[in-house]
Amino acid sequence: MDTALKSLIQTHLHTISPEILSIVLFCVAAFFLLLFLRVGGAAGLFCFVNLAYVAANIQVLHVAQFSFLSEPVALGTVLFAMTYLATDMLTEHYGAETARKSVVLSFLAQIVFTLVMFMTLAHIPLDNQQGNYKIYSAMEELFLPAPRIMVASIIAYGISQFLDIWLFKRLSDATSKKHIWLRTSASTLLSALADNVIFSSLAWIILSPTPVSFSTLVFTYILGTYIARAFVSVAGVPVMYMSYVFKPKDGI
Repeated sequence: MDTALKSLIQTHLHTISPEILSIVLFCVAAFFLLLFLRVGGAAGLFCFVNLAYVAANIQVLHVAQFSFLSEPVALGTVLFAMTYLATDMLTEHYGAETARKSVVLSFLAQIVFTLVMFMTLAHIPLDNQQGNYKIYSAMEELFLPAPRIMVASIIAYGISQFLDIWLFKRLSDATSKKHIWLRTSASTLLSALADNVIFSSLAWIILSPTPVSFSTLVFTYILGTYIARAFVSVAGVPVMYMSYVFKPKDGI
């Protein structure tokens, strides 16, 4: 099965453009976001936010070349942007205080995940087992940058998510809970820009042992990913409307 999956990726999925893969990822993430809401209500959205936040912080270590940009773009953007849509749903259906709790819980999830992986790497790989050493090396490559990513992510994510929740709530009050398209897109577009600037500056310049160039910072990590996040913000509006259909009837 391992060989079959690797062959599927190399033979078929590698032939699909990053743009199409990003659209597919958005559709899959949107489906599961609504499914989590349907099955668990607020608790389901909590689970989705935690899962997406942790996974996006691993995806961000990989980059892809999109046709409309000259610089490669860090991945994780689509999945990470979906967490803002999820907190908007929490604010809309369960209140701003509940949405803030989901942000705090996602902080804790990332911290626990990072500590667990560090404790895993503390175990010395077995020299007499080549397979074990390869797995250890792969995990080392993935999770040794984790503290830098985690610190930058927590700071940027906290500021931008609380900004998103605040903006969504203020717009909700100002429009008497009308114009969901305006509240969803405006709050996520502004908070996404704040997150991109703060996270990218911390992760790839201030806290990085090998800082990237200013042009790479701006075009790859800030503007490049912001285009994808703007797409998610706009595409997420219909998903927000659909959340009214998927929300559990018992009000969980």
